[in-house]
Amino acid sequence: MKFLKLITIAVTLCFTSAMLGQKQRSNKKFKSTQTLKKELQFTTASIENILVVDNVYGSIDVEGHNGSTVLIEATRTVYADNEEDLKKGETEIGIKSSKRGNAIYVHLDSPYSHFDIEIGNFEYREFNFNNRRSYKHRTKRMYKYVLNFKIKIPKKTSVDLKAINKGDITVENVHGKLLIAHNINGAISLKNVSGKTDVNALNKNIDITYANNPKEESWYRSLNGDITIKFKNNLNATISYKTLNGKFFTNFDVEKTLTKINKIKNSKRKKVKYKIDSNSHFKIGKGNVHLHFNQLNGDAIVKK
Repeated sequence: MKFLKLITIAVTLCFTSAMLGQKQRSNKKFKSTQTLKKELQFTTASIENILVVDNVYGSIDVEGHNGSTVLIEATRTVYADNEEDLKKGETEIGIKSSKRGNAIYVHLDSPYSHFDIEIGNFEYREFNFNNRRSYKHRTKRMYKYVLNFKIKIPKKTSVDLKAINKGDITVENVHGKLLIAHNINGAISLKNVSGKTDVNALNKNIDITYANNPKEESWYRSLNGDITIKFKNNLNATISYKTLNGKFFTNFDVEKTLTKINKIKNSKRKKVKYKIDSNSHFKIGKGNVHLHFNQLNGDAIVKK
């Protein structure tokens, strides 16, 4: 009887092990990675040329080069619980490009995104529906994906880059008229760059190294990250700084300026009101260019 009992236990253990192995295989994630490539060219060689990139899940890396073409590589990685959903992700997620005037637009192409070339506007919705009343047509995306852009552009091209999740924005060796980079959950890094600047990283840090100081009014914003900027020694700027919990640091010689008071006219009551600017104001050098810093919890570091 003891021998039979031992056999029963052994069979039970084998059956349990087989079931566990089957469960592990069924829970294994399916994954595929593919590089998508495009080669584009601006209509004419012009300082007014601008590259506009919109991404949702993934990074955007842009590098300036001496050529005249725009070289795009987008690495697409799709994750799913089964092969059917994996293939659906491979079919649905891609990249798209278009041209209008001096602009080249590159963006995520999916059933959940829409691009209006007339106004250059990109929209993304997690549900595939065209009307809010059509709730029964909403479909849940059963796969995950990341789309990482690596782009080379002519050095004297402006950029307008936007990302949301799972990736940083980096720009290097670009000297266009305009540098725009907005990222919600990733960092922003601009190295050896020039141009009028508008950057906003909601939850991460911003790091910038200028090859030439901005000659036009520029904006630097972050909610929960630090902003660190290295300017050339000959900086001439007026700095407006607003924060709740952060501090401002610099190794430039600064001169604190008076608080600005703006006059506001009320045409209905024919009264004049005055609004006091809550920002701190500093002057570096001659103070020619206005630089705006707006933060909530991070510090601003401005250095030579």
